[in-house]
This record gives sequence, structure tokens and C-alpha cells, in this order.
Amino acid sequence: MTFFIRKNIFKGMAYTMKRCANFINGRKLKFKLMKQRKKYISPISSFDLHLDNYRDLVLRFAIKNDIKNLNQAINNCMDDNYVSDYLNKGYDALVLTDTSQKILWVSNGFKKMTGYTKNYAIGQTPKFLQGKKTSKDKRKKIREDLATKYTFTGDLINYRKNGETYICNINIVPIFSKKDELKYFLAIEKEVKQSA
Repeated sequence: MTFFIRKNIFKGMAYTMKRCANFINGRKLKFKLMKQRKKYISPISSFDLHLDNYRDLVLRFAIKNDIKNLNQAINNCMDDNYVSDYLNKGYDALVLTDTSQKILWVSNGFKKMTGYTKNYAIGQTPKFLQGKKTSKDKRKKIREDLATKYTFTGDLINYRKNGETYICNINIVPIFSKKDELKYFLAIEKEVKQSA
């Protein structure tokens, strides 16, 4: 892939953009200087690439920040790589509960997805996000799976603070102490976009 840049303006940026893009995409990109035309010089055509890379860097930073904050919340009993496979697939919110399902910590994305603040959520059970359209069978399956396998994966209809419903893909994983005692559950939640 080759990107053309303006000599007089973007020459200094080319090296930085190339290193950043190669780091993120894991492939070599070429940057060539444009020849000046008589009437006009077209702007850099890779701004979209730069913007996508910026978004990717912000997402990676948010994941690292969430892992750091989560680890502080559970007193460093989790290896950073333990949930990174789940988190790298993408998520909108993280919810940490104790074994009785009481919320201990939520990520910054929780408010964006649900409309509820961290302070409101902490101390409650995730049941406050459920309502009439939430399947009783799914709720029962969550309880059974967590009691027997300590994990659950599935979709659930939840309610935002404004009463609007949304489909939430939930992946619940257990977190054990260093003595292999079950201490916490981590719900990795992603909103499922509904097709029109």
C-alpha cells in the first residue's frame, strides 16, 4: 500500500505516520512524495487511515486502562493476560461482581451503554438492568451456568436508564484467588446492533 504526501507540509509527518501505521497494522507501508501540479496539490489521502489508527490506539489505551483499574479493584489477583483474549474481541462495558452477583466495579463504558453512573450501579445486582422483555429462561440459565460451570455466554434483553431496550451479548468469566477460590465474576458486555 502506498500513500502520497505533500513534500512541503507533510515531509516531517511521514516518518511518524509510517512508524505508527506499521506498528498498528503489522505491515510495511510506503510513503512517496507527490509531484506538485500547476493548479493545485491534493491533500494527504490517508487521513482516514490516520483517523482509524488513532481510534485503534484510543481503544487499546482504554483496554489497558480498564485492565489496570480492574486489577486494582480485585487486589491484583488476576493475571493481565487472563481476560485480554476476551477484551481484544471488543466490548462496550465491563462489570465486576462478587460471587453473590453484587456489583463491585464497572468500566467507563458502562454509563455510555446503559445510561447509569458507576455510583448508581455499584452495590446493586445486574438485575436492575432487566425488565419485562428480559427472558426468564435466560436469567435462569445464567444462574444455573454460573453455579455449575462458572461461565455464561449469551444474549439478553436489558433496559437503559431511559427505558429503551437493547440486546446485550454477555460473556461472564470467573476470577479465582491465588488459592484457587472463586472470588469474582467479570461480565464482558457488548451491545448487539439490531438490523433495521
